[in-house]
Parts: sequence; C-alpha cells; structure tokens
Amino acid sequence: MPASYRIVITSFFAKDVRRQVKKDKRALEEIENLKEILAADPYNLSKRFDIRKLKGLKPGEGQFRIRVKDYRLRYDIFGRDVVLYSFRHRKDIYQV
Repeated sequence: MPASYRIVITSFFAKDVRRQVKKDKRALEEIENLKEILAADPYNLSKRFDIRKLKGLKPGEGQFRIRVKDYRLRYDIFGRDVVLYSFRHRKDIYQV
C-alpha cells in the first residue's frame, strides 16, 4: 500500500525520539513502524490500530494518539500532512 500522507516531524518529536532511543534501542524500530502506519492510515479507517482522537484539544496540540506498548505518539492531521508532536512513555505524555 503506497503512503498517501506525508509525515512531518517537529523538533520536539525528534528530541523525544532521541531521549527514548537512549533508554531503549528497540524504540527506533517501533517509531519507524508507527510512521509507516500513519503515512497509510492516520484516521484509522481500517480499525486495525489503537488510534484515538483526544477530546478537548485544538489542532496543533496533538489531537490524535497512537499507542504502542507503554508509549504514545501524539499527532495532528492537516490536509495530506501528518505532523508528529511527541513520543513519550504513557505516564508522561498527557502532562502539560
């Protein structure tokens, strides 16, 4: 399945990735898998992934989240762009 959405990485996301990869080398592989999933189906129309739209958030605040093991990736969708904001442990991701 060809990727129909473009993945845009923010500096905050890159920083989170570097921090998590230092703790767990396997996290990089998980992140690459998540990027492929989001490039193909960010709205989860296939219902195959654990993707949720978060309530009470505006565009630009990471309205969507995808779960993988104990980590959460927050992102927004603007047209054909999927903007990745953060990748953190579940205990830290929802804190402001």
